[in-house]
Amino acid sequence: MIINNMAKKFYLNTQIIFGGILFTLIVLTSFQAQLLTNADPFGIDLGAIRQAPSLAHPFGTDGVGRDVLTRIAHGGGLSLQIAGIGMIGSLFVGSIAGLLAVFAPKPIRWSVERAIDIQLAFPYVLLAIAITSAVRPSVNILIILMVLAGWAASARVVRSIALQERGKDYVKAAAVLGIPTIRMVMLHVFPTIWPSVVVLAAMQMAAMIVFESTLSFLGMGIQPPTPSWGGIMLDGKNFITSAWWLTTIPGLAIVLTSLSLILIGEGLQKRSLFLRSKESDS
Repeated sequence: MIINNMAKKFYLNTQIIFGGILFTLIVLTSFQAQLLTNADPFGIDLGAIRQAPSLAHPFGTDGVGRDVLTRIAHGGGLSLQIAGIGMIGSLFVGSIAGLLAVFAPKPIRWSVERAIDIQLAFPYVLLAIAITSAVRPSVNILIILMVLAGWAASARVVRSIALQERGKDYVKAAAVLGIPTIRMVMLHVFPTIWPSVVVLAAMQMAAMIVFESTLSFLGMGIQPPTPSWGGIMLDGKNFITSAWWLTTIPGLAIVLTSLSLILIGEGLQKRSLFLRSKESDS
C-alpha cells in the first residue's frame, strides 16, 4: 500500500514537473526571442520567399521572406499575454457568477443560472463572428471575446463546488450566527474553492490559447502584420503541400503549449484528489 502511494505520488509530481518545465521553456522562448534570433519579425526579404528550414532559417521563411522562427517566438509572447488576460478575466467573472448562482437571492440566482445556460448553448465562433462583423477586430475585442467565451464554463465549475460547500455545517452555523453572506463567502467559502480555481486556470489558459489561435486563423483575431501563431498558420494555409512549415510548426507550438498546461492542470487535480483520499483514510 505504501509503495503504491509513493508510486502514485511520484507519477503526479512527474506530470506537474514535466508540464511546468515545458511551459516554462515556451514562455522563456516567447518572451526572450532575441536570445534565439536577431532577425526582424517584420523584415521582408523578397529574395528568400518560402524557403525551407535551413541553418540560416531554422523554421523556414514565409510568403514575403520573413523568418518564421522569429515570428513564432514574438507571436508566442503576444498570444500568451492575450490568453493570460482572457483567462484571468473569464475566471474573475465566472467565479463571481458561480458564487452568485448559489448564495445570492433567488431572482439573481435564477438570472445567473439562465445566463450560464444560454452562454454554454451558444457557439463561441458564431458569437465572435457576430461581434467582429459589427466592430473592427482588435486586441481589446479579442480579449472581450475570450472572457465572453470562457466565463460560463468557469461559473459552472465554481457553482458546483459552492453548492457542495453550502450544505456543510460551517455555512449553516454562519447563517445561524447572522454573519453577512458576502463576508461568509469571501472569508470561508472562497478559500475552499481556490484550489479548484487554480486547476481551472491551467485548463482555461490552454483553452484560451486555442481560442486566440482559432480567431486569428479565421482573420478575427490579431491582425497582420503583427505575428501570432494562428496568423502564421493563416498565411500558410494555401501552401500546405509546398511550404508545410508555415502551418505545421506554429501548430506544434499551439499543441505543445496546450499540452503543457493540461498536464499541469490534470496533475494538480489528481494531486488534490490524492491528498483528499489520504485525509479521508486517516
